[in-house]
Amino acid sequence: MRDGSARGCRSAFAGSWDVRGHQCRIAWLGSLRPPRPGPGRPMMTTALLPPSAPGGLPLLGHLPALARDPLGFFLGLRAHGPVVRIGLGTRVAYVLTEPELVRRVHVSEQHRFDKGGALIEKVRDYAGNGLATCPAADHAVQRPLMQPAFQRDRLVGYGTVVRDAIEEVTGEWTHGRVVDLSVEMHRLTTLVTSRTLVAADRGAPAAGRIAEGLPDITRGMYWRMVVPGKVFPRIPLQVNRRFDEQTARTRAAVDAVVEQYRADPADRGDLLSAVLAACEEDPDPRRAVYDQVITLLTAGVETAASAMTWTLRAVDGAPEVRDRIVEEAVGVLGGRVPAHADLASLGHAQRAVTEALRLRPPVWLVSRCATEDVDWPEGRIPAGADVFFSPYALHRDEAVFPEPEVFDPGRWAAERVTAAQRGGFFGFGAGRRKCIGDALAVNEVTAVVAAVLSRFRLVHREPGLATTTTRMLLMPSATWVRVERR
Repeated sequence: MRDGSARGCRSAFAGSWDVRGHQCRIAWLGSLRPPRPGPGRPMMTTALLPPSAPGGLPLLGHLPALARDPLGFFLGLRAHGPVVRIGLGTRVAYVLTEPELVRRVHVSEQHRFDKGGALIEKVRDYAGNGLATCPAADHAVQRPLMQPAFQRDRLVGYGTVVRDAIEEVTGEWTHGRVVDLSVEMHRLTTLVTSRTLVAADRGAPAAGRIAEGLPDITRGMYWRMVVPGKVFPRIPLQVNRRFDEQTARTRAAVDAVVEQYRADPADRGDLLSAVLAACEEDPDPRRAVYDQVITLLTAGVETAASAMTWTLRAVDGAPEVRDRIVEEAVGVLGGRVPAHADLASLGHAQRAVTEALRLRPPVWLVSRCATEDVDWPEGRIPAGADVFFSPYALHRDEAVFPEPEVFDPGRWAAERVTAAQRGGFFGFGAGRRKCIGDALAVNEVTAVVAAVLSRFRLVHREPGLATTTTRMLLMPSATWVRVERR
């Protein structure tokens, strides 16, 4: 399977090739022309082509604008139509700007799109063929095998790990101490992820070392994804050197931990035990295990840490929201750290997490590859084209989310939330490829928010939301706070 997916959609230039039985084609950007007509392909008239975003430059396309302000760039595309063509170097890509079109890609017409294209192939060079990056055919096999690791009984056990990690990290917060909240949350999620992934004492330190290298890896993956061609990774830039170093260390560390587990194959009730069981029939089990471990680490450490920091920053700027969360958490917890059974009673904290994920979704950019010509009233997308959508931009559609820039957790209350808002929220994706660990992530972030706010006052040096987009994930900048015990 992996060999077939690797052949698909690699070229950044005009051409065609086979990927899983689909004939993929990509056009030159130069004049933003559609592919030439051929057997089985009708002429695509200019009237049916989606509009092109303004400001593209010869050979560079929209890469300069994307480098300057990626969030603003994707946010501004809605003004040009529901489907908009952009140039990534000499390559044409298509951006969807309306939630309904993204629902088609995720649900009703998912058979016409797949994980692939020249961009996702670059990510696979590091992340491999795990759940987050594999083509649909592989996903149909992998997902059922991995699902038992995220069933309710496992989530209860993981809740104990989360509780212990919260105690360990916040236990060092003496009254008046100044900490970088983004660093502390990264430390916390590293503990949680390494311990839920690897229960064995000998393997946990290695899992922690892997997690520590993820910031350099995700930064390198982002630039490999958006910069066209194969030359960029060979340029001796700091981002490339760190990416290569951390990738080599990660592969070695994963191999070492897996060998320990295979020497004693008992089910330890952790994620790695589930991964090993799921991958034992794979033609290349060593690579399959590595791919899934990297997927779980990236989601469990970077994504969760980002969500925690964004939520705590957003709540700090909304005193009424903060007071409701604190009152609820104090009443439910009485000063202790939440257990899994407490989470259902922490509705204010959970809605704050959802709203923070709407405003600052860690996964801010998603891509697919069209596996056939897609003829929509909103415009045609040729087979083989890269298709993008940005949850960050989609979550700011005023028709779906009134006053989209306002942090309003109450919009998710049962009496207020609308079907359009539920369908327009893509914090964890949708359809068959919705994040397998969404419940675990929400539980973890909710527990942290409730525990921190009910036990500490956080005095921010710079209130409000800061943004950095130098990685594949939307990560907060340094968030310095003075912690004061309640």
